[in-house]
Amino acid sequence: MTELIERLIAAHRLLNREIRRELARRVPDSLRLARLKKERLAVKDRLFRHFPDAAEMRRAARTVLRRARPKRSPARA
Repeated sequence: MTELIERLIAAHRLLNREIRRELARRVPDSLRLARLKKERLAVKDRLFRHFPDAAEMRRAARTVLRRARPKRSPARA
């Protein structure tokens, strides 16, 4: 998987996180939300240029996320 794809997936995740954070505020900033959603859609469009099949894109995203997770060390008793 290319570095570009990994960066796009990471950017999409970050934008999702920011959108959720903004929505959780007591008074969400509608302009910021609109900008974040527009940016997220642009990232998604770029991803779909590389993966026209949505199922293939989800598989690629899961692969990237699995690699990005920190390794768990065995629990000590």
